[in-house]
Amino acid sequence: MIDESLLQDDAVFRVGRVVLVEGRRVRVVVDRLKNGAHLLYRGGIVRNVAVGSYLKITKGFVEMIAKVDGEYIQEDRNASPGYRRAVDSFTRTLDVSLIGFLEDGRFQRGIRELPLLDNECFILTQTEFQSIHQFVAPGAATLPIGVLAMEPTQEVAIGVDAVFASHIGVFGNTGSGKSYTLAKLYHELFKKFATAPGFADRAQFLLIDFNGEYVDRDDEPGAHATEVIAAAPIKQSYVLSTRTDSGDKLPLPRKAVHDSLFWTVLLDATERTQAPFINRVLTSEYWDNLLPDSSSLLGVIANLVCRATKISDATIDRQLSFNFLEEIRDCLGPASTPEFDEVIEDFRTNLRFHSKYGSFFWSTSGRWANADGWDEFLTPMITTLDLDFTSISDVDLVRFKIVMQYYRDIISGHANREHLGPLIKRMNERVPSIKKLITVSDDALAAHPLTVVSLRDVNLSMRKVIPMVLCKQLYDLKKETDPRGDRYLNLIIDEAHNILSTQSSRESEAWRDYRLETFEEIVKEGRKFGVFLTIASQRPHDISETIISQLHNYFLHRLVNNLDIRAV
Repeated sequence: MIDESLLQDDAVFRVGRVVLVEGRRVRVVVDRLKNGAHLLYRGGIVRNVAVGSYLKITKGFVEMIAKVDGEYIQEDRNASPGYRRAVDSFTRTLDVSLIGFLEDGRFQRGIRELPLLDNECFILTQTEFQSIHQFVAPGAATLPIGVLAMEPTQEVAIGVDAVFASHIGVFGNTGSGKSYTLAKLYHELFKKFATAPGFADRAQFLLIDFNGEYVDRDDEPGAHATEVIAAAPIKQSYVLSTRTDSGDKLPLPRKAVHDSLFWTVLLDATERTQAPFINRVLTSEYWDNLLPDSSSLLGVIANLVCRATKISDATIDRQLSFNFLEEIRDCLGPASTPEFDEVIEDFRTNLRFHSKYGSFFWSTSGRWANADGWDEFLTPMITTLDLDFTSISDVDLVRFKIVMQYYRDIISGHANREHLGPLIKRMNERVPSIKKLITVSDDALAAHPLTVVSLRDVNLSMRKVIPMVLCKQLYDLKKETDPRGDRYLNLIIDEAHNILSTQSSRESEAWRDYRLETFEEIVKEGRKFGVFLTIASQRPHDISETIISQLHNYFLHRLVNNLDIRAV
């Protein structure tokens, strides 16, 4: 027997019929009895079909789902006179587009069949409406992220595996709520799974925070700190600062700090001259072998100073020997001695250059650099110093080796100062900042499930370098230690246009290409190693097209600029 209640439901929910089919564009004429804004159903009020709502088109046993894109209303002047509702004299026509179909009670996106003329159209039941907004396969783990704006009773949930094991993009104009969306996604994830067995061991999340929005904040003195995304011990925050010495420092292993690629990135080394120089210095063991023997190393320094004072080339800087000794003192830091300061001051006071004779001379003794006994006169001033080079810290040790090799090459005539000089200048400018941001330690950087690195108080040059160094170091470590991808690493970058922009007037083209290639490799190849990227930005057009094209899931907020809209 036929269930009469089903027939009654169809009579209520039927709204019209198909009158035109043009590919996936369909036109539907609404029944005149269904011209009202709402329908009465079992004592309740049901919202009638309107722009933005959904329709079910039946074709035999096939049920197709369409979305209403537009509506046209025309008065029927041929309607019979007499008593009638005002809406009965209107003819409503809907323009709808096919978006999918129902199969075994589940909504499937795509088009399998097209409707025929006179196929009936129905309002969706609550179950059918829910199936359209169900983004998760049955039995899969889900996370609720909110409700529909136009239908507050309809909860929206996402699949954990489908979203977080993928590359994600969150885009929207400033103030549109993209940072909230980013925080909401990962807050719900940690809220549900932070204490789950194996989660902390198999999942790591690194969040690059350019504006300091994701670190816990003390809104009022004495009040409990506002916890963002997650709380300790799930979250570890590093609030970096180049303004003061009181900021946190990122723990990096000694191998990473002494890596030539690490310093190539930090110092923005040019590809043809400066990068090979850094690689040659840090892969050679020459200076490492001399460090334990201070007397031998002091002998090398004294020899270089003597040779620097004998160079007859007019293009060589006359301050070369002074600068050399002062660079060594800066590298020594606390390990320097007052006696070394006196030697440097003695050189500055008494070592003079006679332009007429083209030679250095010592003012108090009258000795000339081109005369016999010059080396025997200068060498003891340096070799008798009591300096401990083994106490130089790792960052300053790398700087010391680069300085020694630079002056050795310049004095020997093996390198052009114009090529390597800018590198040394950048190193002297950036090393103080680097020492404020990193520390050499065997402690794991991402020892907690969530690691937040705040760059709010970091200067502009380091804001571009630090995220790339961190992401590349963790990505390379992941490939080396877990090539099968048994564990997961999620790299999260808020305000991603700061680091992934294709346009920048502040950096060289080679450096920009290297920076983008690093993240493009992660987004293209990282999936096979269990590495995933989440980016949030207000300017998707500025981000590399390669990165945008490889994203699997998008969360889109309000976008106004046409270039940004076209990018996504």
